[in-house]
Amino acid sequence: MPTLDISNFNIVVSVLGGWVSLFGLVSYLLKENFYLSEALISLLAGITFGPLALNWVRPLEYAGSTESIDDVTLVFTRLVLGVQLVLAGVQLPSRYLKKEWKPLSLLLGPIMVAMWLTTGACVTPTDPVLSNVIVKGKFADHNIPKDLQKIIIAESGANDGLGYPFLFFALYLIKYIGDGGVAESGGGGLAIGLWFGETWGYTIILSVVYGAAVGWVAKQLLRYCEDHKFVDRESFLVFALSLALFITGTCGLIGSDDILACFIAGNVFTWDDWFRLATLDEYALTQTHD
Repeated sequence: MPTLDISNFNIVVSVLGGWVSLFGLVSYLLKENFYLSEALISLLAGITFGPLALNWVRPLEYAGSTESIDDVTLVFTRLVLGVQLVLAGVQLPSRYLKKEWKPLSLLLGPIMVAMWLTTGACVTPTDPVLSNVIVKGKFADHNIPKDLQKIIIAESGANDGLGYPFLFFALYLIKYIGDGGVAESGGGGLAIGLWFGETWGYTIILSVVYGAAVGWVAKQLLRYCEDHKFVDRESFLVFALSLALFITGTCGLIGSDDILACFIAGNVFTWDDWFRLATLDEYALTQTHD
């Protein structure tokens, strides 16, 4: 006799598939007519389907503990940001970071410092996912100048990784001088040394170098394989996605800044505009349907 299998897996897949399908049917209406972002709508959907409301999605039952939920949330957040930042780098025109280094330096230097002093390190970086609301779609095309859209993409991509120095500056000071050196010896000198060496050297500079190297090698390999007809169109179009996953994982292995590395890699990957122009029609079609 048939029996119902009301397992967590079946419930989650049903809710996810149904939600994505229903949202897709009215996505253009919500985003272009009511100017509601995917992030806000997804947040409201998560609250509705989660333990605080309908309780259809019960993450504590899957993970087993709050600590495991935190770990899963962190890794999924890294994946989302990694993919988004590679795509943000790819969207920028040829040699954009080099051409627009002056306004970017202003935004990533004194303006970020001012934001840090007034709001705090955790909220200083501009979220690259949320910034899509004002750089894509009908509202952006009608109200936001193209140059401003590009500088917002570049700034939101770069400053996510550059938020580390502001955060770790406070953390090192708290660790080494916050309790008068009782728990950790070394004082302010060691704190500043670690801040420059580990945060700026290993986390920031290494991630920039690594992202640029991987982006350049990936571009050369893809260009060679495309010229020799080794790669099909489907694999060509999703190459940036696989590149984001690779950088996120490898940077995580060495403990560097995967977020900044992904953005730099995406920008170097399309430094000569070859990949961006080769996929321009597909991206334009996707944005039109979105």
